[in-house]
Amino acid sequence: MNIIVVSGLSTGVGKTTAAAAIVSVLKARGRDVVPVKIARLQGIQAAADTGDIGTIERLSGIRGLDLSGTAHPLAKVRELAEEGKTVVVEGSGGLSIPLLRHQTIADVAAELEAPLVVVSGMAEGAVSLAVQAVRFARLCGAEVAGVIGGKLPVDADLATRLKLMEVSNKTGAPFFGSLPDGIGDSAPEEFWRYIKTVTLPSHW
Repeated sequence: MNIIVVSGLSTGVGKTTAAAAIVSVLKARGRDVVPVKIARLQGIQAAADTGDIGTIERLSGIRGLDLSGTAHPLAKVRELAEEGKTVVVEGSGGLSIPLLRHQTIADVAAELEAPLVVVSGMAEGAVSLAVQAVRFARLCGAEVAGVIGGKLPVDADLATRLKLMEVSNKTGAPFFGSLPDGIGDSAPEEFWRYIKTVTLPSHW
């Protein structure tokens, strides 16, 4: 699998740390992986070392690319994949927000023929929102490969920890695991200990 797309239900659900976890797991499998940002929400700018790619680089130790200012970011993604790299594309904002002209990140995943990982928060109503997001992505033609729970409360009870299993049951999208809230501020070694429970498909 040479291209994987990661998107959240909305801003602030842990999408960037989920992308960093995926990048780190693939790196541990020996993949030549590169995290990529293809677009930003309108009006949002970030320095290279403080934006989402900077966070992924710090947590994973892998150099990324911010293509949000380039004219044809998807062409560059395909080029990287053709070179043999595994490209992890992180979206911006919510799954249904237009990023490239009128394309959402779900449309992008469909165009790239890349599996989409949906990152859900763990707040009240997360299950129904995640189910809707998976269905929306599929209507766009995207292959939803699985769901990751972001920002799991440290003191979460078992019911909360198993919440997104319900999404898997209702949609058939595999549950890849949950990431604790606050791990984006971890040191790389500590981050790796947190993400050992993330399960990705063996062929990735």
